[in-house]
Amino acid sequence: MKKFSLLALTLFGFSMAHAQTEFETPIQKEYVGNIFLNTQLINAQTTDVLPKKSWEFKIQHRFGRTGLDSTLIQEFFGLDQTANIRLALGYNFGDRFSMAIGRTKYLKTYDIEAKYQLVKQTKGKKNPISVSLFTDVAIRTEGFPKVPDSSYFSDLQTDFEYKASHRLSYNTQLIFSSKLNNAISLQLTPIFIYQNLVGPWRENYTFVLAFSGRIKTGMKSSLIFEYAYVFNHADIANDFVHPASLGYEIGTAGHSFQLFVSSTQHILEQNIYTNSSTPYSDALFFLGFNIKRNIWRT
Repeated sequence: MKKFSLLALTLFGFSMAHAQTEFETPIQKEYVGNIFLNTQLINAQTTDVLPKKSWEFKIQHRFGRTGLDSTLIQEFFGLDQTANIRLALGYNFGDRFSMAIGRTKYLKTYDIEAKYQLVKQTKGKKNPISVSLFTDVAIRTEGFPKVPDSSYFSDLQTDFEYKASHRLSYNTQLIFSSKLNNAISLQLTPIFIYQNLVGPWRENYTFVLAFSGRIKTGMKSSLIFEYAYVFNHADIANDFVHPASLGYEIGTAGHSFQLFVSSTQHILEQNIYTNSSTPYSDALFFLGFNIKRNIWRT
């Protein structure tokens, strides 16, 4: 725990030092544009905020599980199975800050997110990275399952009962990205997840380190990928599968379409990193897509 706290403080101090330098420098800087086409890759957040003076409507859809076997056709790429979907509406509050609200089918969850860009990458070697701080608060509105009368809290003495606070979960990230050249952009993201209610023998907090990026294949198209390593996962059998995704993106600054395969059907990161993914060796996956559209206000 102390190591993670030290790492988080170090990363935050580093980003704040860069942010202070950037804001205090009176020289007009030439920022690097189009690090990514979207405020989000497949599941991972990017350092980008919404464009200035714009709204954003987003659809995130995950079909049911399928695989490279007979189920691929029988389940029609997973379309015949139960899907998960999230709708979100975002708004820009300036050059560096944006917020969004969303609703996810899984557990009938509503969430509100905010992102602030601490540092913007500049051309040359003066400022080679962008840094953003992201946070999301989600509330489950679906009813809880019934528990036996003999259930207790973790102290094994207090009778268990559901509380309103048990519906809340939190996601905090410090996102580092860099556009290495005209074709490649990479990200590294320390993530802290906190859930007010967890199952027996599980911790309320989860630490994650996510790696993601894109490789341009054309003027308006890119390969996108992400992998997240969950440090303190809940699987005591030690066969936890860390989530990974691979996809293809087409779009412009105003709109984008992402088609991908993922090892998880979850959409909110509070759920992605606290549930094991489909084993890679089983060749099973979830087909999904993200659509976003920006609308500029006059």
